[in-house]
Amino acid sequence: AVDTLDSYVVTPQLAECFDGALSLISSAVSEGSSKGIYLHGSFGSGKSHFMAVLHLLLQGNDAARSRPELAPVIAKHDVQLQGRKFLQVPYRLIGANSLEEAVLGGYVDHVAHLHPAAPLPAVFAGDQILADAKEMRGRVGDETGQPRAPR
Repeated sequence: AVDTLDSYVVTPQLAECFDGALSLISSAVSEGSSKGIYLHGSFGSGKSHFMAVLHLLLQGNDAARSRPELAPVIAKHDVQLQGRKFLQVPYRLIGANSLEEAVLGGYVDHVAHLHPAAPLPAVFAGDQILADAKEMRGRVGDETGQPRAPR
C-alpha cells in the first residue's frame, strides 16, 4: 500500500476520476443497488494503480485519505462511505469462455475461498435459460400458448 501511494501522482484529471468513481459507489450504497462501470485505458496507463488507490480509499486507509489532492473528493463522499465495508474481488479474464463466466464465476470463487462455510452467492448464467426459452417459444408460439404446426 505504501509503495502504491508513494509513487502515485494525483493529477486534477485523476481527482475528477476518483470523484466519479466514488459518486457511483455512493449512489449504489444510498440506493441499495448494484452498479457497474467500465474502466478502460491503454496498456500502462495506470488502471491498476487507480483501482489500488480507490480500494485503499474505500478501506479508509489513512495514508490514502491524507493525500491533499484528494481532500475535496474524500470530504464530498465521506458521510456516505465512511464506516462501510467493501470487498475487492480480483478477476482474471485469461482462460474464461465469456465475460459473464469471469465476473460471476470469479465472484463466487472468491467468496467461497474467503468464507467456505457460507452459502454461495445467488448468481446464475443466463445463456442456457435464454436458449431454452427461445426454443420453447418456437415450439409453443407467442399468442395462444398452443404448439405451432411444423414448418
